[in-house]
Amino acid sequence: MTATPPLGEQLRGLVEALTGALGAAAGEDSSAECRTCPVCTALAVLRGQRPELSEALADLLTTAATALRGLTRPEPQDEATTDPGPAPAPVPVQRIEVA
Repeated sequence: MTATPPLGEQLRGLVEALTGALGAAAGEDSSAECRTCPVCTALAVLRGQRPELSEALADLLTTAATALRGLTRPEPQDEATTDPGPAPAPVPVQRIEVA
C-alpha cells in the first residue's frame, strides 16, 4: 500500500498542472507577460505573481461565504427582549362531505 502525499503537495501539484495546461491552451509566451486577458491573469494569480488580486479574491470569497452563512442560519434572538405578540387566530375549516 502506498502512502498518500500531504494535502499541501497535492494542491501544489494540482496548481502546477492547471497552470501548465492553461498556459499551453492559451498559447502562453513566458517572455511577454499579458495583463489583459482573464486566462493570463488567472495564471498569474495561481503562480502568486499578483498578490493584490489574490487578496481581493479572498475578500470577495469571505464576504460571499458570510452572506450565504447568514441566509442559512437565522441569528439567535434574546427571548427576554422579543415579544412574540398574540398567537394568530385559528383559520376556520369548512368540512365538505363527499358522497
